[in-house]
Formats: sequence, C-alpha cells, structure tokens
Amino acid sequence: MQDTLRALRTLQEIDQQIFRVREELRRLPAERAQRRAQIDTQRAAREQMVASARDLRFRIHEIEDLTTQQRQRMRKVEHQANSTRSDMALLAAYQHEIRTLKREISSSEEEGLALVDQAEAAEADLARLEAEIESAEAVFGEFSGNVERELAQARQRLERLQQERRQRHDSGNIEPDALALYERLLEAREGIALAELDGRICQMCFMEVTPNQYVRVVRGTEVVQCPSCDRILHLRA
Repeated sequence: MQDTLRALRTLQEIDQQIFRVREELRRLPAERAQRRAQIDTQRAAREQMVASARDLRFRIHEIEDLTTQQRQRMRKVEHQANSTRSDMALLAAYQHEIRTLKREISSSEEEGLALVDQAEAAEADLARLEAEIESAEAVFGEFSGNVERELAQARQRLERLQQERRQRHDSGNIEPDALALYERLLEAREGIALAELDGRICQMCFMEVTPNQYVRVVRGTEVVQCPSCDRILHLRA
C-alpha cells in the first residue's frame, strides 16, 4: 500500500498541473470574451450617441426651416399692415399676428440654441468615446494575440502532462481500487484527491481525525480517507 500511496502522490502532482493548465485554458478565452463584450458595449453606446446626435441636428434643421418660414410670413404681414392703414380692424389683426410671430420666432430661436448646445456636447462625447474605442481595440488586438500564444503554449503543456499521466497511470504501481477511488475524488475535489496529515489535522479541510484513523494512516497498510473532505490521507513524504 505504501507503493500505491507514493504512486498516487506522484500522480497527484501531475494532475494538479493538469488542472491548473485546464483552468488557464478556460480563463484566457473567458477573459478575452469579457474584454470583447466591453468594447461591444461601448460600440453599442456609440451607435446610440450617433443616433441621438443625428436626431438633434435634424430637429435643429426643422427649427431653422420653421423660423425661416415664420420670418417670411412676418415680412409679408408687415407689408400687408403697411398697405392697410385705413382699415383699423384689419391693421389690428395684422399687428396681433406680427406680435405672435415674433414670440414664436424668439421661442424657436431659444429652443434651437439650446439644441445646438446639446448637439455639440453630444458630438464631443461621441468623439471621446470613439477615441476610447479605438484605443481599446488596439489594446484588445495585442491582448488577443498574447492570448493565442499563451493558449498554444498551454495546449502543448497539457499534451505533455497528459502523456506523462498516462505513463504513470498505466505503470501498474497503483492498486485498482485505490486508483478508482482517486479518480472519483479527483473530479469531486477539483483536482486534489490527496491530503497530507499533519499530526491529526487534515491539511486540506483542517479537520481533526480520530486517533484510530491517525494510527491507520501511520501504518500505511490501507487507504484511509478524511472523514470530513473524503480525500485520501497520507503523511509527509
């Protein structure tokens, strides 16, 4: 059984490396996808800002057209008022319309100026966001290239480790029942199926084993599991 435990510890060292490499193979694409999503969110915000700025400019153009029409109408009414000095009722109507048009023109001009300020602020924000996106895309391109290189290296490491694991796994130095238990625990305990026993304390879950369990581990004639985390217990090599 001592040979089995030593072989399992060696296998555990390889498996821990394999789990770390697999985690890296998961982490790197996930991080890249997260960064890509952040830039895509910025791009979506940019499209909304473009649409908003375009709507503001369109509204400003509408107000300018309306103001032009109102001025043209006011000049026409002023001309008509000057031509009808003898008809006081009609003159009063024209003057009332002129005053109304002046108020409408003033109101439109104020609205137009406010919209121009909004449009200029929106366009300035848009320019800043576009610069941020351009910078983020450049950084992402470099990051993505680094990710591809790191992934390629990780895949190579994983292939070497898996080959070494197969050799250790098929060496015949591990009893079948112990190996089957180890494999189940490896998946259940995220790559760590063994736990060192320091005194009577499991160094993975830090729970204390009973004196009887400690003696059984010391004897090394059987596989003993931690009653708390189920890992296979062993003494320091």
